[in-house]
Amino acid sequence: MFRDAEHFNEDFYDGPFSRADFARSEFMNCNFYSCDFDRADFLGAIFTGCDFHQCKLSSYITGVRFENCSFRECSFDEAYIFSSEFKNCELVNGSMTDAMLATADFPGTSFNNVKWKDHYINKPPVLIQGIGNFVVALDNGHMQIGCRYGTYDWFWDCPDREVAAMEGLKSRRFWKKNKQWIFDMLKAQGLYDYASRTRT
Repeated sequence: MFRDAEHFNEDFYDGPFSRADFARSEFMNCNFYSCDFDRADFLGAIFTGCDFHQCKLSSYITGVRFENCSFRECSFDEAYIFSSEFKNCELVNGSMTDAMLATADFPGTSFNNVKWKDHYINKPPVLIQGIGNFVVALDNGHMQIGCRYGTYDWFWDCPDREVAAMEGLKSRRFWKKNKQWIFDMLKAQGLYDYASRTRT
């Protein structure tokens, strides 16, 4: 029904799209209302000028391009977003709790009151990859490294022994090698200035 298909100017209501196959499909100027895409496969799909309203997108979003799309009150909770682009899109009053962002890009995309765990973000996440653990830096004073979520202050002040307790010696080595330049990047991005704090 959807795989390799093209859809233009269509409306979809309450679609039971759980585990549906949207691979290499193309949607242009379509509207999705209260659709559940739980674990759907979007491999290589293209969405242009589409609006999503109260949709659940806990899906495999791999190699997908969204351009000029809006997502209002949509959930990306536990979504796996890999090698995908959200270009000139808008995310409003949604949620991305426990989303896995791997090589996701958000050029020109705005975030407005999007929930990440117990806090909200209003700017696209800053992603750092290729260093052994994925790092997601947020504009709400928090970041996530691997499975650990905490404040910038906590990560900066965290003693080595507490880092080691996360995943053993591997985490300690990772933190020793990467901590300083990660925080230098956060400072350059205007997300956190550690200069006034005392490093432990």
